Amino acid sequence: MDLFAAADTYDLAIVASDGSVVARAHPHKRTPIAHALELPYVSTSNSSVYYLDGDRDVHDLKPDGTTRLVGSLPSTANIRAAFSVTPDQTGIAVGLLDYRKLPVENTLYFKANDHLDQLTGVSYQSTSRYFWPVGWHAGNLVVAYLGPGGTPFDTTQRYGRGTAEDFPYGPNPYGGINVHVINPKTAARLAIISGGGQSGLLTKAGTAVTQGDAVNWKGQILNYQATNYGTYNSPGSLSTDGDKIAACCVGPSPSGSLALWYPGGGPEALPVAGSDADWVGWFDDFLLITGYYHASAGTPTVIDINTEAVKVVDAHGVVAAMLPAGLG
Repeated sequence: MDLFAAADTYDLAIVASDGSVVARAHPHKRTPIAHALELPYVSTSNSSVYYLDGDRDVHDLKPDGTTRLVGSLPSTANIRAAFSVTPDQTGIAVGLLDYRKLPVENTLYFKANDHLDQLTGVSYQSTSRYFWPVGWHAGNLVVAYLGPGGTPFDTTQRYGRGTAEDFPYGPNPYGGINVHVINPKTAARLAIISGGGQSGLLTKAGTAVTQGDAVNWKGQILNYQATNYGTYNSPGSLSTDGDKIAACCVGPSPSGSLALWYPGGGPEALPVAGSDADWVGWFDDFLLITGYYHASAGTPTVIDINTEAVKVVDAHGVVAAMLPAGLG
């Protein structure tokens, strides 16, 4: 997903494991709200990518290139929405941030299918706690959370890597500092996944943490023993088997060779460039895809870490989600 493709649109591409682009879309961005936090634009099920077009309309895009309008969210130019479709597409959670109100009002809905008209079932409402849907794990909702003192405005630097205007999501594609697992109908919290600095994409193993560790879906540390990439706060991405983290760079530098880090050790350099502002996605335990915030920063690639075969991808931007969803 490339948020920098144009002033009022973004580019979306589905990339196969061989590096080929199999489908594209060019939706509209949300209406700008001064200093408003950026929210995710996409959600994946087991078979489709769902994406937001403008402030309200949700479409799905399949790997064969077919697309359809799913429906419209109850969001507007002043009410931002984020959503997550269940892997089997039988349910959808929708989070709304109402910027017409101060403090901003946060509302979470859950609906039993992916048709968005007549949203019902308010699970949570608050003007002091801010989170929004980003995925599903074991039948429960995963939400990105801003922390107990967080507000849905972003005027500061993003983890030391430039302004929010240039790096709107920080060290992950979800926009929060960590994620929580909650009951989708009651919003009761079941687990906290990383205390802060949640890093890269979520996988079925859990997530990396910018400080150099990783945690599983119970919130337990996976004992990476603060591997060196954490000393310069670079985003890492935990593999699907939980045995390794891909993070930049070899040496405390803002750019260089992407590397693999293992519990208590590393780095093992890969034959592709990386950046300390970006993360990778894992197709499986050994195949990964790189991404870049800005097209000028580099060209995404698919890498087989066993053979070190590299395939260039004809698309730009960050890795926003993996298809199928695959969080277990």
